[in-house]
Amino acid sequence: MDDEPDAEELAAHITSLSVLRTHRRLGLAYKLMNFAHDAMELTQESDYVSLHVRVSNRAALGLYRDRLKYRVDNTEIGYYADGEDAYQMKKDLVRRGFPKKVPQ
Repeated sequence: MDDEPDAEELAAHITSLSVLRTHRRLGLAYKLMNFAHDAMELTQESDYVSLHVRVSNRAALGLYRDRLKYRVDNTEIGYYADGEDAYQMKKDLVRRGFPKKVPQ
């Protein structure tokens, strides 16, 4: 979760997701991401979630962009230690009828 208390929107960030090579293509990453989205919405009241992905990671891009409906928000040049660029991706979260907490 973003730790800026004065921010207009509450942001969540996926730092890392990995599935063991022998367990890939079973839909596990998709399910884990959807569980994370639900938790971010319902327990943390996040407005959106962001993540970084290597521009060369076609499998991850297919998951995030095509299946989970993330959009590329920015390209960060030389983001990774080996110098590879990263797409900064973002997905707006839907509250499914749950209102934001009202400050008291």
